Amino acid sequence: MYTEALQENERLKSRLQDSKQELVKIRSQLEKVAQRQDRMSERSTVLETEKREKQVLEKRVTDMEEEIKQAPTLRFRCGYQP
Repeated sequence: MYTEALQENERLKSRLQDSKQELVKIRSQLEKVAQRQDRMSERSTVLETEKREKQVLEKRVTDMEEEIKQAPTLRFRCGYQP
Protein backbone atom coordinates (compact mmCIF):
# COMPACT_ATOMS: atom_id res chain seq x y z
CA MET A 1 0.00 0.00 0.00
CA TYR A 2 2.79 2.42 0.91
CA THR A 3 4.59 1.68 -2.37
CA GLU A 4 1.41 2.35 -4.33
CA ALA A 5 0.96 5.67 -2.55
CA LEU A 6 4.55 6.65 -3.38
CA GLN A 7 4.05 5.71 -7.02
CA GLU A 8 0.80 7.67 -7.17
CA ASN A 9 2.52 10.63 -5.52
CA GLU A 10 5.32 10.56 -8.11
CA ARG A 11 2.81 10.27 -10.93
CA LEU A 12 0.88 13.26 -9.59
CA LYS A 13 4.09 15.28 -9.17
CA SER A 14 4.97 14.52 -12.78
CA ARG A 15 1.53 15.59 -13.97
CA LEU A 16 1.78 18.76 -11.89
CA GLN A 17 5.17 19.57 -13.42
CA ASP A 18 3.79 18.96 -16.93
CA SER A 19 0.82 21.21 -16.16
CA LYS A 20 3.11 23.97 -14.88
CA GLN A 21 5.20 23.79 -18.06
CA GLU A 22 2.09 23.91 -20.21
CA LEU A 23 0.83 26.89 -18.21
CA VAL A 24 4.10 28.76 -18.80
CA LYS A 25 3.85 27.98 -22.52
CA ILE A 26 0.23 29.14 -22.72
CA ARG A 27 1.00 32.35 -20.80
CA SER A 28 3.82 33.08 -23.22
CA GLN A 29 1.51 32.56 -26.19
CA LEU A 30 -1.13 34.73 -24.58
CA GLU A 31 1.40 37.51 -24.01
CA LYS A 32 2.47 37.34 -27.67
CA VAL A 33 -1.15 37.57 -28.81
CA ALA A 34 -1.78 40.51 -26.48
CA GLN A 35 1.30 42.31 -27.82
CA ARG A 36 0.18 41.72 -31.42
CA GLN A 37 -3.27 43.00 -30.56
CA ASP A 38 -1.75 46.12 -28.95
CA ARG A 39 0.33 46.78 -32.06
CA MET A 40 -2.73 46.33 -34.27
CA SER A 41 -4.71 48.66 -32.06
CA GLU A 42 -1.95 51.27 -32.25
CA ARG A 43 -1.86 50.91 -36.04
CA SER A 44 -5.61 51.28 -36.17
CA THR A 45 -5.41 54.47 -34.12
CA VAL A 46 -2.66 55.83 -36.38
CA LEU A 47 -4.68 54.94 -39.48
CA GLU A 48 -7.77 56.68 -38.09
CA THR A 49 -5.70 59.78 -37.31
CA GLU A 50 -4.19 59.76 -40.78
CA LYS A 51 -7.64 59.31 -42.30
CA ARG A 52 -8.98 62.34 -40.41
CA GLU A 53 -5.95 64.41 -41.39
CA LYS A 54 -6.44 63.40 -45.03
CA GLN A 55 -10.09 64.43 -44.88
CA VAL A 56 -9.14 67.81 -43.39
CA LEU A 57 -6.53 68.36 -46.11
CA GLU A 58 -8.97 67.33 -48.85
CA LYS A 59 -11.50 69.81 -47.46
CA ARG A 60 -8.88 72.56 -47.45
CA VAL A 61 -7.95 71.76 -51.06
CA THR A 62 -11.61 71.85 -52.08
CA ASP A 63 -12.09 75.19 -50.31
CA MET A 64 -8.98 76.64 -51.94
CA GLU A 65 -10.12 75.42 -55.37
CA GLU A 66 -13.44 77.19 -54.83
CA GLU A 67 -11.60 80.37 -53.83
CA ILE A 68 -9.52 80.16 -56.99
CA LYS A 69 -12.63 79.69 -59.12
CA GLN A 70 -14.19 82.76 -57.50
CA ALA A 71 -11.02 84.86 -57.76
CA PRO A 72 -11.69 86.21 -61.30
CA THR A 73 -15.19 87.15 -60.22
CA LEU A 74 -13.83 89.00 -57.21
CA ARG A 75 -11.22 90.86 -59.25
CA PHE A 76 -13.85 91.95 -61.72
CA ARG A 77 -16.17 93.17 -58.99
CA CYS A 78 -13.39 95.19 -57.38
CA GLY A 79 -12.60 96.89 -60.64
CA TYR A 80 -9.29 95.08 -61.10
CA GLN A 81 -8.52 94.43 -64.69
CA PRO A 82 -5.12 93.15 -65.71
